[in-house]
Amino acid sequence: MGARMTNPGSRTLIHTAIVALGYFLSRVLGLVRDMVITAQFGTSPHVDAYRAAFALPDLLYLVVAGGALGTALIPVFQARRVEAGESAAWDLANAVLNLALPVLVGCAVVGWIFAEPIVRLTTAQGFEPQQQALTAHLMRLLLLQPILLGIGGIAKATLEAHEQFRIPTIGSNLYNVGIIIGAAALAPWYGIDGVVYGVLIGAIAFVAIQIPTLRSLGWHYQLRGWATQGVRAVGALVLPRLFGQSIWQINLTTMIAVTSAFGLGAVAASGYALQIMLLPHGLIGLSIGTVIFPLLANHLARGDRPAFARAASLAVQSVLAVTIPASVVLYAGAGTIVKLLYERGSFDGASAALTTAALEGYAIGLAGFCVAEIAVRIWFALQNTRLPVIVGLVVVLFNVTFGWLLSQNGSSADRLWTIASVFSVANIIEATLLLWYLRRAHPDIQVVASRRLWLLSIGGMVLLLTTTQPFLPPLPDGPLQTTADWGACLLHLVVLGAAFAWGVTWGSDRFALLSATRRGHVT
Repeated sequence: MGARMTNPGSRTLIHTAIVALGYFLSRVLGLVRDMVITAQFGTSPHVDAYRAAFALPDLLYLVVAGGALGTALIPVFQARRVEAGESAAWDLANAVLNLALPVLVGCAVVGWIFAEPIVRLTTAQGFEPQQQALTAHLMRLLLLQPILLGIGGIAKATLEAHEQFRIPTIGSNLYNVGIIIGAAALAPWYGIDGVVYGVLIGAIAFVAIQIPTLRSLGWHYQLRGWATQGVRAVGALVLPRLFGQSIWQINLTTMIAVTSAFGLGAVAASGYALQIMLLPHGLIGLSIGTVIFPLLANHLARGDRPAFARAASLAVQSVLAVTIPASVVLYAGAGTIVKLLYERGSFDGASAALTTAALEGYAIGLAGFCVAEIAVRIWFALQNTRLPVIVGLVVVLFNVTFGWLLSQNGSSADRLWTIASVFSVANIIEATLLLWYLRRAHPDIQVVASRRLWLLSIGGMVLLLTTTQPFLPPLPDGPLQTTADWGACLLHLVVLGAAFAWGVTWGSDRFALLSATRRGHVT
């Protein structure tokens, strides 16, 4: 009697690899996008206004039709497929789309009308009046973005429920390509408005590329509404998540508002640093989280609790072990990374110093940020949305309170480091609380990594620290130093990539066992 596990395990491994590659490419394109923007604008007031203008559009997308709705839709969509078939599941997706669109459009109209007071009272309160006016103007242009991304986000959730990860991944990357086109080709003609036009081009591409695959899977647009079965279940899941997303986005908005008082360029520097931190976060945390969530929901929909517990344990342990060395390399090599990526054109040494300070602060919390992504998805697969929201509220209150109190004094760089560090500590607290309650409520989920994984993590940290802080004296500035810096960064990427690949490969047999058990292939 054999165990025919190769195909299911290979499929899970391929899905993880596709999503990981997609997130990695997305983060790389995000860095390229920021490199183009920094070369054009540096950390000028225009970039501060551009980043501040995103607060309300991002809030609308994340709360109404982004992470909140997508996370709530997938388990209910999966359950409808199992219980009533594909047609019933598509009816649910159409109903969710029809209910979300009017909310998005209505909120965008209100934001357009009240743009000036909104930015003046929130993200731009530390700006000069002229910069506040620019922020309001850019926000009005950006309000079309959450409507487009909302449609695309619902499409993405349904495709991922069908284990279709390739097209949503390509669509997400086209969004960044659009911004790059705007920054490189349109900004020289239209200034910072050109970057916003690129945002809208990318959002249109994100939606358009998913429609053919949706239709091939059987989707056809139909008028469906509240009466559709499953809508109330999605609503019951989305309301706590919506509250949690609102709190979290308000948290980020508050951070921008506080940072706007640190001086010119502080908001831009914080955004650039956060983008660097999001590279390993996307490669490790989001890629594994995106693949594991539909798998967990499927296990629970089929009543396979042991497979669910094993998959959840593996995801947490793997992410913990790989993100710790990634956090170390980001902190220790922050200055070199910022210099190599951004220091050109309008981005000078002062801009680099601000961005480095923020990156060091954000790097501290990378592991917590990634683990929290996995832990929240486990709780949502269990259809428990209350606990993550309560924990999120406590963490956000901690971040807002201590971030503001501790960043009142010092230079702009010191204050950026402080507020980013408090943000990191808040993420570590969130991950710790979520895992502690998870272990307490579900003892079959193991959150402590094995000895083998911890050895990988410690070995990675030692190697990365050794190459980031060499014992040789620093070389003088010039081509030789630049070559050495690039060599160190390349080595870091190789080590982190190998660690991630090892972690995924190490888990492939276990994922194969889970998948084969689920499908009845183990005999």
